[in-house]
Amino acid sequence: MVDGRSLPRDPWSPTAPESSADVPYMVGSVETEDAWNDPPPPLEMAEADMMTRITRIAGGSETKARELVALYRRTHAGISNTDVWLVMNADNTRRANAQTLAELKTAQGKAPAYLYYFNWRSPVHNGQMKSFHTLDIPFALYNMDLAGSMTGSGQDRYPLAHKMSAAYAAFARTGNPNHKDLPQWPAFNTRDYPTMILGNDTHVVSDPNREERLALKALRDVPRATSSGGQ
Repeated sequence: MVDGRSLPRDPWSPTAPESSADVPYMVGSVETEDAWNDPPPPLEMAEADMMTRITRIAGGSETKARELVALYRRTHAGISNTDVWLVMNADNTRRANAQTLAELKTAQGKAPAYLYYFNWRSPVHNGQMKSFHTLDIPFALYNMDLAGSMTGSGQDRYPLAHKMSAAYAAFARTGNPNHKDLPQWPAFNTRDYPTMILGNDTHVVSDPNREERLALKALRDVPRATSSGGQ
């Protein structure tokens, strides 16, 4: 609770916290954040259900919703209705938040930020969980076997876990996540939006969801009509 005394302001609004300005920062998101609880079975979401959810993102405009769906189908070949919703919802919430925090940290100019996008998909529950919220944690801590209910038992877990856990260890030691078994991970900047993709194919991409990010931001920036009839 921001009370002006114990917590004088939101730590990240309108700027990054000054108290940690010289501390390096790592932030990221997973591909389908809410797949652990949404949607319920059946695994494939009906078109009408998908459109209802995306129309809410589009501020009630079915036209804008259809434009968003068309965008995601163009940028994600063969994407299912369920994944259109899950990826878009993550792009519009936790991923947008992670990107904003990286922007705010970088704007301070006193310590680097490193941004990642985790897209490894879990095989558990017949793959229904996809790349769900917190799935990156067992890999960061090299606890995949203890977290087998989250990660399954495949051998493909170990190379990714090595790359991620070594990156976290390097970051804890030095403030830089780079190590010899990881592709070069540049510090974040708002020109290129360098983002480490953490999955079976680990690599850096400049602004991996640029079109989607900008389309969703434009919708969030549009003032919503009020109950009194405001425009």
